[in-house]
Amino acid sequence: MEEIFNDHDWQILLDDALLLDGSKKCIARAKRPDSAHVIAITDSGNIVLIKEYRPFYKEHIWMIPSGRVDQEDDPKQAALRELQEESGYRADSLEYYCQTNYSESVVSTNYIYIGKDLVKDPLPMDTEEAIEVFECSLEQAIENVLQSPVVHTASAYALLRYKREHS
Repeated sequence: MEEIFNDHDWQILLDDALLLDGSKKCIARAKRPDSAHVIAITDSGNIVLIKEYRPFYKEHIWMIPSGRVDQEDDPKQAALRELQEESGYRADSLEYYCQTNYSESVVSTNYIYIGKDLVKDPLPMDTEEAIEVFECSLEQAIENVLQSPVVHTASAYALLRYKREHS
């Protein structure tokens, strides 16, 4: 493994992996901090969804509360923090749900949690974020996320999987 770049929480590596026939595959792999995401469910069964302006897309994107695991070692703690920062809710019940990865070439895990027993308890929002908070049905949450100009894939996966397993 050869490090090509390392700065701003990103690392680019030239990495080898053995194939089934014993030959090697060499690819560049990008490592970045993991992310934590919360399907936050209100007492009435609605989903807490955020609409955030993403300046590099120049668009508002619908997503579940999400953020990087960069201030904590534990993704669950990051999920709790992000939920409070982005939505103003604290989840008194937060259960691990599933995880997903983008690809072999991007080394980063998306940890997805289900938050219930929500209590208003906001943390200060990051100054560079422009976020609106909404509560909507699961169907409307899926529709909003999938109709975003740029789809937040971790949110889409989490909500579609949740619907498949809980409908």
